[in-house]
Amino acid sequence: MEQDHGLLRVNPVGSLGPGDRLLVLLHGFGADENDLAPLVQHIDPDGRFTSICFRAPIDLVPFGAAWYERDDAGDVDSETFHTSVQAIDRTIDAVCEAGGFLRSEMVIIGFSQGCAMTLAVSLSKDTDIRPAAMACLSGMLQEIPDFEYDLTQVPDTLIQHGTLDPMVDIERGRRIRDVLIDSGWEPDYVEYPMGHEISNASLFDLRDWLAAV
Repeated sequence: MEQDHGLLRVNPVGSLGPGDRLLVLLHGFGADENDLAPLVQHIDPDGRFTSICFRAPIDLVPFGAAWYERDDAGDVDSETFHTSVQAIDRTIDAVCEAGGFLRSEMVIIGFSQGCAMTLAVSLSKDTDIRPAAMACLSGMLQEIPDFEYDLTQVPDTLIQHGTLDPMVDIERGRRIRDVLIDSGWEPDYVEYPMGHEISNASLFDLRDWLAAV
């Protein structure tokens, strides 16, 4: 599997309104840049944001993409993790420059592996400008020996997870919550009786949260 070290492929979903702020959506393992696009009309009905979906750089067979590689034990490959964080960071900068968006007003939403990327891009010690908010959907905080998080500044955070998730155990969602609370922050945390998915209930809560950002 080869990884592109340039900018990521972008699905420019657009906006239903003026869209003067940027919303970035990061898909999960095996999905692609089209996967989360249908959410936009439901979570931003007033068109406050210009929404874009990135495609992860590792192409999978027969289809879909991944943000990083893992071994059979589930250990994350550090090189692909770092490369994807850097690629997301560069692509966000390019989109902000092209569209005249302020990175400090941006919101990032990530599902599953995309959640791990959302946390890494938003909270990396190398990130100078934090987003205004981030949503962590059915995901995890990947703690890798050579990747440093800076939890002295944390954006408004929503964490959603299914208690019946067979792919990413509920305890991994709770771990995100606990790490942030232990660092002095108060994320919005909600559990749902769902699997590895976005349910109607979680979608409505995501919409209400985004409207208040």
